[in-house]
Amino acid sequence: MRLFILDPSRVVCEISVAVREGLADPPSGRGCGQLGEFSGSVGYRALVLPGWLDQFFDRRAVPLRLLVLLAVAVSYFLVFASPTALDAVLVGGAVLAMAAGPRWPLAVVVTLAGLLVVAPEGASHLALKVLAGVALFELAMRRSGWPLAVAAAVMTAVYALNRPDDLPGLVFRAVMAIGGPILLGTYVRSVRRLTQVEVRTSVARELHDLVAHHVSSIVLRVKVARQVLAPEDARVRAVLDDVHETGVAALADLRQLVTVLRDPSQSFVEPDSLPAAVEAAVARARKVGLRVDATVDPALARLDATRGLTVLRLAQEGLANVAKHAGSSARTQFSTSVSADAVRLEIRDDGGDFRMAGSGSGHGLVGLRERVEMLGGTLEAGVHGHGWRLLAVLPVAS
Repeated sequence: MRLFILDPSRVVCEISVAVREGLADPPSGRGCGQLGEFSGSVGYRALVLPGWLDQFFDRRAVPLRLLVLLAVAVSYFLVFASPTALDAVLVGGAVLAMAAGPRWPLAVVVTLAGLLVVAPEGASHLALKVLAGVALFELAMRRSGWPLAVAAAVMTAVYALNRPDDLPGLVFRAVMAIGGPILLGTYVRSVRRLTQVEVRTSVARELHDLVAHHVSSIVLRVKVARQVLAPEDARVRAVLDDVHETGVAALADLRQLVTVLRDPSQSFVEPDSLPAAVEAAVARARKVGLRVDATVDPALARLDATRGLTVLRLAQEGLANVAKHAGSSARTQFSTSVSADAVRLEIRDDGGDFRMAGSGSGHGLVGLRERVEMLGGTLEAGVHGHGWRLLAVLPVAS
């Protein structure tokens, strides 16, 4: 889930309502428009910028952003100036260069600075300066440190070349046309960071107070049932034991998740323990009846925390999907391997008794695909023979 500049209290409220609908009766007559119990987060509203501004500079809005900038440039030429063919080429090239802003914002600023140097005095100069200001804002919104210093130095040098004898004018332009966009972009980046911290803290608090409470209650009730019922049937005892162990494991995972949300420097799973965690996921699948032939590469311990967690989630979700859609009698092949440049995870089943490998409309695979693609990998999932196959390939961090 990607979070932009928004009211974190509303985010937590939406999560809370969704959780309550899944675990208990939702509170009657209360929606996310009434934020009484989440008022501790409302203090950030004063810092929040309009949502459209953040969405305008989102990576997915590049075509829209280019279209708007091009429309503004054309309108300027039509109303206030008489452009030459060179003006149109320079401004059009500058607009196209803005497409690289989300990935290479410093390169865009340097490119626009170069266009300003070669552009003749005239219609294109003002348009290029405006675009350069937008590029500086985007750079400051996405980067900090030395890229901002380099961009400011380059743009100051360009302005100095245009009017080398006008020192007061140079200082004024440097402050307004260069410092202004950089300060505004830095402000937006700071607000984003503060908002993300507040959201993480609020979600962590809600998980601890609400979800962990319900899971703890389930674990306690199952424990009581094991003692009070004392079933003679070994199969019933095994089911109760498994439910209790699963609940305890879920509670431990929730507590670890809360820790990670409060302190992002913490890791959900340590790399050294990743092979054992994957083996544990396979063992849990076997306990529900799956026949799993597993090969777990010990080299998984070499992966960084982000890729390690992704591999673990792939294993857990993939095996859970086999049990859900192919049945507990499905024969499953599970393998992981790590090479010099990639980690590969594959899960294949024979379809089981139900022949339901292709069914299901949940969001598990969508979430897994998003995780994998964010790391530059690929995920394939679909019918394979009589069963189902999931194949994920992730590049190994250099």
